[in-house]
Amino acid sequence: MEFSALTRFLRKNHQLNPLKWIVLISVGLSLFCTLFDSLFPHLNIPRPTVFFSLSLWGVQHLFLWQLLTHFFVSPFTGGLDLSFVLYLVFNLYFLWVVGSSVILHKSTKDFLSLYLGGGLLGGLVSLALLWINPSPTLIAGFNPAFYALLTAWMMLFPEVQVLLFFTIPVKIKWLILGILGVNLFIDISHGDFLHCAPYVSSALLGYFYALLVWHQQSPFTKLHIFEKKLLYFSRKLQRNSSPYHSGHSKIYDFKTGNPILSDEEFFEVCLTKIASHGKNSLSLTERWKMRRISKKKKRHENSSNLKT
Repeated sequence: MEFSALTRFLRKNHQLNPLKWIVLISVGLSLFCTLFDSLFPHLNIPRPTVFFSLSLWGVQHLFLWQLLTHFFVSPFTGGLDLSFVLYLVFNLYFLWVVGSSVILHKSTKDFLSLYLGGGLLGGLVSLALLWINPSPTLIAGFNPAFYALLTAWMMLFPEVQVLLFFTIPVKIKWLILGILGVNLFIDISHGDFLHCAPYVSSALLGYFYALLVWHQQSPFTKLHIFEKKLLYFSRKLQRNSSPYHSGHSKIYDFKTGNPILSDEEFFEVCLTKIASHGKNSLSLTERWKMRRISKKKKRHENSSNLKT
């Protein structure tokens, strides 16, 4: 019954189709590489991992698809074992949880931009390091793509609590920060900058995407001054570069896409959004607009009281 219910759920949620395909491709490509890595050399054929993982040798031989395929392949090769299964299950489970949350609260475009963008950026950084310090190392794994998505997700729901090991309640912001910190500390302690640098670059991509595209500030107050300045310059640049810029911009309804012409309508839509998704669902621009309208109403009420 549970399996059939899950199947019906997957069929109904067409919005999640890109996420389903990413999970299926990751499972299929990882299993293919793991199962046939030991067989292909006996047939005088290079291992599948060599074709799909990112390497300096592969790019030099114009295997340019490696930039896109390397973050769909598990780094564990040499046959099925517990490490491979655990890596695949846990990573793809968290990818499903985080990815579906981003798609449902933002959009499929945001999910694909973060996941594919994080994977491609991590691949380019790895390739640059391999070019500077040539090595036969094969780069594979979901982490660079996943870290961009994970960082943006943390900025969306920083105060939400989850159960660590199904028992310990912890806020998402501390959980994600801990995961990133532990992985980076392990890589740095081993001098593994070839993996450390792509992780950092992908996490930064997720951070700046959430900040500049969603106007979502981080949960860490010490960064807010920097973030506000960056948002200010970003909006100024967008206004100056837009050929359709005018002195008065329109505010649009979140659901219908229709322009909102009055402060009262905008305020009501924001209150509806807060009631449905919480205060953190508002962007920095929407919060600023609500505060401005509230101050305007108070000034109007005070002036009315003075007249009476």
